[in-house]
Parts: sequence; structure tokens; C-alpha cells
Amino acid sequence: MKFSRLQGLPCVAATNCDRRPRAARVALALTLSGLITISGFSSGWAHDDPATDGLIDGGGNPATDCVAKFQTGLELNSPAGSPRPRELACKDGDLTCDADGEVNGSCTFNVGVCLADDEEVFECLPAGVGPGGVQIRNKPASNPKHDAGLQALQDEVDALLGSNGVACESPGAGGGNCMQCTAEQAGLTVPLNSRGGKKKIKMRAVTEPAGVRNRPIKDSDKLALRCTQCESESAFEHISRVVFKTGCASQSCHTGQNAAAGLNLDVDDIGLDALHYELFVEASTAPGAAALGMMRITAGDPNLGTLDSKSLLYEKLANSENELDEYCTNEGLPTGCLGDEMPPGIDTYSSGKLGLLKAWIEGGGGKEGWMPGATCGEPVDLWEPAEPPAPPAPDEGFQLHMPQPEGFVLAPGTEFEGCWWMEVPETVTETWYIERIEMVANEGTHHIILVEDVPDGGPPATPLPFDPDDTACLKNFGVTAFRIVSQDPTYELVMPDSVGFKVEPGQVFAFNPHYANNTNKEIYPEIWFNFYGSTTPTPVVSAFDLPGPTNFTVAPGEIGLSPVRESTNASGAGRCYYSVTTHQHRRGTGMKVWTSEPSGWNDTNDLMIYNTDWDHPDWLQPEPRLHLAPGDAWYQQCEWDNGVLNDVNRRCQLPNEGTGPNQCGVLNEYVCATNADCPAGETTGLCRDCNLNFGFLAEDEMCFLLAYYYPAQAGADPCPY
Repeated sequence: MKFSRLQGLPCVAATNCDRRPRAARVALALTLSGLITISGFSSGWAHDDPATDGLIDGGGNPATDCVAKFQTGLELNSPAGSPRPRELACKDGDLTCDADGEVNGSCTFNVGVCLADDEEVFECLPAGVGPGGVQIRNKPASNPKHDAGLQALQDEVDALLGSNGVACESPGAGGGNCMQCTAEQAGLTVPLNSRGGKKKIKMRAVTEPAGVRNRPIKDSDKLALRCTQCESESAFEHISRVVFKTGCASQSCHTGQNAAAGLNLDVDDIGLDALHYELFVEASTAPGAAALGMMRITAGDPNLGTLDSKSLLYEKLANSENELDEYCTNEGLPTGCLGDEMPPGIDTYSSGKLGLLKAWIEGGGGKEGWMPGATCGEPVDLWEPAEPPAPPAPDEGFQLHMPQPEGFVLAPGTEFEGCWWMEVPETVTETWYIERIEMVANEGTHHIILVEDVPDGGPPATPLPFDPDDTACLKNFGVTAFRIVSQDPTYELVMPDSVGFKVEPGQVFAFNPHYANNTNKEIYPEIWFNFYGSTTPTPVVSAFDLPGPTNFTVAPGEIGLSPVRESTNASGAGRCYYSVTTHQHRRGTGMKVWTSEPSGWNDTNDLMIYNTDWDHPDWLQPEPRLHLAPGDAWYQQCEWDNGVLNDVNRRCQLPNEGTGPNQCGVLNEYVCATNADCPAGETTGLCRDCNLNFGFLAEDEMCFLLAYYYPAQAGADPCPY
């Protein structure tokens, strides 16, 4: 149930959009061209996986094909789908392979050379290569056909060989210690109008005398490069499809006669001219747009990403709801004056698409031509692993680290929730009383929970291997409890003075990561918890509470509410709540918490929390602390959008299900947008609208109250901390 089929959903459905924090995303998107330059290999870099490492053998005798190889970071891909592709092909302006990153009539391929690949010793035994032992075929410098790119590649190889060459005295010993690569790659330009957009590199390498016969080994290699034309005739046409058509024109949003906000972004429905008119001429329906002087898009806008921007569509994609409200309050307008973030409920839009959109707008937003920074191909999203935080000083605390599970990556458009039980570090030799926790994790989190075992009739928790299918860490050890919960990749919990919790030597905690990969790159979870405290006992122990309703249904095409959940303190002891927030999934439009029973959703009496940002809900630190005596209660309710402004919940029909929305199984993980997303054999092939119900996937919904508390104290003030 943890892996949803999300590949076919549009960006409005939050499946092929980048999930980086928006503050960093816009600036990073402008550096995409640097992602495809792979250089700076150390002299000891080893060949680990010949199928996917971007090393190209170059052909020739298999017994000598390990002496020299081309290093591109890419694999041969043309003819497409062929079991034995012969060329490296690239579209003009495709950032994944064209290093200049512009649609300019040519492709620039980054190519390096690696020598003495000694990980294939059973097929080919390499040897050292002496100075001048590698030659790249080229015309003389005096010849008009002399190729500067090939000369640059030759210069890189000569620099690698230097005056001593590259040695390989014991091939295969130590698992690939011989191979060395050029420090940089050379940019080889292939014009579209030259030789049919083709260029061939021919390389000959000769080793030092080697083998039983003590003779040089000769290796001749070729690499064919092909540049093809972008299928779009202009940046606007390209954006109309890769940004607006696939990202905004879903069946429930910006398409058709009833397009949301009167904005139809479906180029196949209205055509390029009408689409351009809607973007640049028609006024926005957002109530605050006119007061802020904002059009949907303002041509040449120099202030994108700032409070001075005049391009509302860009800002709604680039900002979370809270950030978008700053544009209103900065000018004295009420929050919400610009409407919701886009896509609704999703505040991490694709970095690559934002970068492409920004370049086009700043370049004038014209219907014709290509401007600097406007690229062809599918925009590249950015995803970088987090920087590990420094661990606490030994006298201040310790660090608990969940590394990347060995061999585990999360493919684009998929989701998982797993568990890994790990023991605290051996440096923990005394009982620690933790007063503050910092967490850092790789991005892509739906939630991260630190779980602890609760003493019961079962065995105590012990370390276990990573399990990518253990939801909420419920598979082992009986009763468990949540210790720390975060939806964000960075989080800090500071407990009140005199409040903490114990960590014993040898204690075992579980990491429970829930990740959804909405980029077009593979990602992986990695998490660090820094525990700060001392070995001096704290008077009071912190605990965690997670009440919420699970019996609700929202029909397709409706905005619906959960029942009001009454959460009563039935523990027999008072509780002092000091940090409280809410938890919904991506179709959540709001969650409210009251300290008295409300008459309805709009009741403002004793309203304690109203969070409308499901992804980054605000935390409330009640002052004074919220005291719930035994028998006291608080109340909560959630609202969700199942296809009004948000996209509708859609699942493939399973063989045992009917076609109606109320016949979609709660455990159905086959998320879809069209029938094409429904695999034959596993499903009936029908993708249909479904009710929105409680469930563990990001496509399902939840309505939980997350609350930290400590036991009430005896005396006149039950919550003194």
C-alpha cells in the first residue's frame, strides 16, 4: 500500500513537480546547465557499474576495450529502444545532454576519457598508458576543418598522461585501482546543419609493453554524437505543453469552458494565440490583483520572485500560501487577496519548470523565438541531499543518524513509508535527559517520525534492517509510541524548562520516513536527529498525543468536512500541552481545533488553531500552557477539496471493485489520471473518480492533532513550566 502509481498525474495532482522549499527553488533553477557537466574525477575514481555510469566502451576488440573509454555521464540512446544503440543523441537545448542549455542550432556534448579500466579483468586486461599514448583523430591546426572541441579533448588526455603516463601495475587488485580519468570534460559542438547533425570521435590508445608477450596493447574506439532539432518552434510553444498543458490543464482545473478562475491553459483546446491572450491581456480574477497592479503575466517583468512582481501566475506557482499572503499584507490588503497557491495545496512546484517560465517572462514572453535560458526537453528538477548537521559536543548530547538504505532509491512518481530500528550510539553510556531536538533530513518528506518501543508483554525493541513497507513501524515489538513528528525536512523541538525525556544506553528507536518523490529524479531518505540535554534528571517527562477522526468521506466534485472529533483526556491525570499542530494530506484545505464544542465549521468561539497550509502547518506554543484535566476535552475538524479547485481523487478499478466512486477500495494504491495509467492484468484498465477517505498514502487523507505535553503538577498551578 506504500507505493502509489503516480507517474501519469499532472502537476496539479502533485506528481511530476519538484518538492524543494520555494525560497531556494527559483534561484537554483537558473543553475541547471551546470548539472550536466561531470568533471573533476580524482585519479583513483573506479568503474563500479558499467551499465549506468556514463562510460562508453567505444567498440573494437573486447579483449582490448578496457584500455580507453569515453566518459560522458550519459548512455548511448539512439536508435531509441534498440537493444544495441549506436549513437549518443541529444535535442538542441535539452539540459539533460546539451551543455550550452540553449536552443541555438547546435548541441554541445561534454566528453572526457578514462584509461585502464581494470574492473573487467575477466574480459579485458588493461595496462599502463605512457605519455602521448592516446590520440584523438583531428585535422591539423592549419586545416580549416580542424575541430577545436576535439583538440580540447586531446589536451585533457595529454594533461592526464603528463610526463609519466598512467600506470596499471596490478590490474584488478583492490577492485579497480588503476582507472584514471581526465580532470575535465571537453565541450564538443555538433551543429544541426553540419553532416546531418552528426559528429564522430575516433580515439586510439596504445599501452606500455604488457602481457606474456611483453607487447603494447592497442585499443581503437569510436563515439557517434547526434544533434536533433527541438520539436517546438518557440519557447512559448514549448512552455505551453511542458508547463501549462501537463502542469495546469487537468480535467478539474484550467481547461474547458468552466476552467478555474476563467483561465484556460489547455493549448490543444484554445490554441497558442488564445493562450497568449489569456496570459497577457485578460485580467486576473484574484480580488487583490488589480490593487497590486498584477496581471496574470507581465512581459519582461524584472521583479519575479519579489514583492514587487507584477506576474501573478508565476508568484502563485513559486510561493506557498503563507508566502503568497505577504504580497497582500505588505500593501495593507487582507490575507488571501491573491487566492490560493498553485497547484492548490502544493507549495513545491517544479524547479525546472519555474526556471523555464522565468527565463521566458524576463525575455519578453513573446510568441516567437527562443530567449537566453529557455530550454527544450523536459525541464530538469533539482534535488540535492541535505548537508549533514554537526553532531552535538560530547558533553551536550549525541546524534542518531539514519543513512541512505543500501541500494534504496525512490523512483520519480512513487511513494513509500518504511521503518528502520536502530540503537543509540555506543557513546551513550549513561542515562540522558533530552531537552532539545534538532532534525535534518533529505527533502521529499511527507512525514518523519521517531518511534520508541513501549514496555508491554512483548519483547523489547532490537535493531532491525530497513523495511520499506513497514507503515508507522507497526510490524514489530507490539505497542509503540511516537516521540518526535515532523512534516518538514528541518525541525526543532525545544521543551519547556524542567521538561525532557530519558534515553537509556542501548535504547533502540525507529525511524519512520514517509517520502513522496514528485521530482523527475531519483531521491532517497537520509535523516539526522541531534539530541541535546544532560545526564542530570529533569523533573518532568514529555509525552506525545495524536487524536483524530478516521471516519469521513468526501465525494468527487465536493468540498467536505470530517465529523467533529471530541478528544477527551481519559488518562486519569491532567495534561499540560506546550506545542501543538495539525496534520492533513495534500487535499486538505483547513483544520480547526477548539477548546469547547463548536456549533459548526464557522464557529469562532474558543477557536485555538486554524491551519490552512497542510504541508507546513503552524505550530502553536500555548501561553499559558493548555491544561486538560481528567475528563476535559478539545475538539477538531478538517476540510478537504476532492475536485473543486484541487484535483479529484482517481484510482484504477481493481477486478473486485465496481465503477462507482463509493466502490473504490480504501486500500487501493493504483493512483491514476487516465486509463493509460492503469496496468493491464493488475487492474481492469478503468481510471475513475473516487471518494476521498482516510488512508496512509499522500493521495488519501488524515485529520490528526499533533501535540506534545507533560503531566500536570500538584499545587495551585498545574502547568508551571
